[in-house]
Amino acid sequence: MPQTHIETEDIQRLNQAIDAAARAMQTGQSSDAQAEQIGEVARTRIREGLRDRLADGLRDRLAEGVRERIRDVVRQRLGREIRAALIEAQGGDGNFDFERLSNRLSERLSDAVHDRVTEAIKERAGEALRERLQSTLRDALADGAIAERIGRGEEERIASRIRERIEPEIRERIATAARERLREVIRERVKQVTRERLRDAVQEALMQKGNGDPERIVSFVRDRIGDALEERLADGLKEKLQEIVHEGVESTSRERLGEAVRSALAERLSARMSPGLRQRSFGGGMLAGQMSGGPGLVMDHLRERIGEEVRDRVGEALRERAEQVIKQRLEDALRERLGAALRAGLAEQMSLGGGFDAEQLAEAVRVRIADAIREDITDGIRERVREALRERLGEAVRNAVAQRLTGAESGSGAGPFAGVH
Repeated sequence: MPQTHIETEDIQRLNQAIDAAARAMQTGQSSDAQAEQIGEVARTRIREGLRDRLADGLRDRLAEGVRERIRDVVRQRLGREIRAALIEAQGGDGNFDFERLSNRLSERLSDAVHDRVTEAIKERAGEALRERLQSTLRDALADGAIAERIGRGEEERIASRIRERIEPEIRERIATAARERLREVIRERVKQVTRERLRDAVQEALMQKGNGDPERIVSFVRDRIGDALEERLADGLKEKLQEIVHEGVESTSRERLGEAVRSALAERLSARMSPGLRQRSFGGGMLAGQMSGGPGLVMDHLRERIGEEVRDRVGEALRERAEQVIKQRLEDALRERLGAALRAGLAEQMSLGGGFDAEQLAEAVRVRIADAIREDITDGIRERVREALRERLGEAVRNAVAQRLTGAESGSGAGPFAGVH
């Protein structure tokens, strides 16, 4: 019996519906496989962008910050360190030891430069990553083939998810490597300058200034070696920074990027599944019936709940412990170092003559105790942060997840997940 026009249209629509259902089923059953497949392509593109765009830009930003801090140290500390080293190089028998002068100046100035440089790297790394990482990730995901699979306009959201996972890793690896590996470079460059120039600078100052104003002699020596110190340090640290930045970016890409990309893509792809498939995919668990808002929505709620718990539990613990350790470490540092710093400052003024200068004494004491106080407090806070995270972070996350699952199992609809049915 021949088919009518209406029957033919019905059959065509039915075939289209079956094809669409088959595609939907395939999507639902293999979202992880899709995320894996797309993720491999995206990871390759992102890794290229991180290596070619992010690393070079990050190195340049850090080098700028390092040069600024070196200039600050030379301007603020070099004269005072020369003055102190001259005093210490004077032997008890009245002889002057130029070798000791060079060594003492190198040691004191190297420590000051290292502290300020590592601070600058940590600060600038965070700023540069915030500025450049998001755009690098977004541009890599905007590649035609990737953008078609994840959906046009989704690049920004997925890039944010990936950035949240890898930015802290890159920043911490660079900061740690700089702290551990730049000290030797700094000492080597400072020693080079002092060995090559310090003795001649002192002798020239004495010839030109005679035994007159000691401050004029200190200023003359500072001017003779200051520029060379800045240039040698900036050049040496820039070379080392390139190595540190590239290693930090590359190791994070190798060890963390794949999982970050897969997780972000899987979250996005699962959110695009049809409601029926989401119901079927999660129907065997306690979250059945609550997934109509999509796994992405539930993930957002769960992330908010975990964030609240972490802020409340871990934040309070950090505040309490930080306050305690700051007070304790500050008292310890003052008890151990203030007396010696004050005696050294007074001895310095007496040896240079010219009467008592309160401002100069205050600066001498500050220079001698500031770095030590900062290091002591920083080390103490770092220890307390590790303790708080070890003791409270897991508890906070478990509590948030337990509350969520308890709410899902009881079906009470209370809390921030109410209405996700």
